[in-house]
Amino acid sequence: MTLAPSAPPPGHDGHPARASGRIPWRRSPVPQGQWSNSCHRDTQIVMKTGQATSSKEEIVAELFRLFRCGGYEGVSVGDISKATGLGKSSLYHHFPGGKSDMAAAVVAFARDWIGTHILAPLEDEGRPLDARVDAMLDAARQLYGGGTSPCLVASMMVTADGKPADDKVGKILGDWIAAISSALQQNGIGKQKADTRATNALISIEGALLIARATGRIEVFESALEETRDSLLAP
Repeated sequence: MTLAPSAPPPGHDGHPARASGRIPWRRSPVPQGQWSNSCHRDTQIVMKTGQATSSKEEIVAELFRLFRCGGYEGVSVGDISKATGLGKSSLYHHFPGGKSDMAAAVVAFARDWIGTHILAPLEDEGRPLDARVDAMLDAARQLYGGGTSPCLVASMMVTADGKPADDKVGKILGDWIAAISSALQQNGIGKQKADTRATNALISIEGALLIARATGRIEVFESALEETRDSLLAP
């Protein structure tokens, strides 16, 4: 079952055509699907009637928000119980291994979304490179709430023992870099240059996200997306 929210079709984001070949600035909130990009609970998972979360998919969507915004160590089972409206026994019914099982479910949730909306467009050899890059950047904008939402990978990397909350969390960015590099190589860029550009693209996006959130200057994130596009499409 797909846990990921819906996203606009690649290249169709409701904005005027890219006549200049550059990414349009999008400062307004990105419409959300099943989960909210905001760390403020403006999209309720617990029903407005006060009823508890009714499905595991909804629980995982709420766990995604909690872990991304609070970090793995910063969220207790009690916090999760309060956010979902479920007692601890009900949570352990869905996740017998406790928080480690919850972390694994959240990472799978994120990998599913990124696989569908970022990796798949990059791997679509039937589309020109600029369309593949644009689809990736549009999805990154949605994933990170236009520069207002934390990176799940960063949030899940910090634990008491210094190890990632789930051993697959780091692979998310690794797969993303590999997909960019592969797309570039398919368009005539040498492997070494493609690998470097792909790595720098993620450094730029993730670094800009950190700065945008720390300073409240979301234009930093938008500028980084535009510069990343220029870099990836350079000869």
